[in-house]
Amino acid sequence: MKASIRMWRNTRMVVMIGVVAAIYASAQVALAPISIPLIPGVLPFRIADLLTMLLGILCGPAGALGVGAGNAIGDFFTGGLGVGSIFGFLASVSVGFVGYT
Repeated sequence: MKASIRMWRNTRMVVMIGVVAAIYASAQVALAPISIPLIPGVLPFRIADLLTMLLGILCGPAGALGVGAGNAIGDFFTGGLGVGSIFGFLASVSVGFVGYT
């Protein structure tokens, strides 16, 4: 947890949040047509979700926060923001942070 607080002192890590968010959001929007519905109309399995753990491993805490921000951006472009976007943000950050640790 200390690493995610110390990260804000390093300019490269802050910029990496934006880069990871852009990569994840673009992958989510581009791969949205081939998402697999687990519960039709409610819960899709998005192919871009496979990047969540990978970006957390490769980019550390900045990757975890970037994936969360990218998830919110991707939700905005693919279906609109809602209450589920908050939980999606928290879930993506959690999975990315677990990959980092």
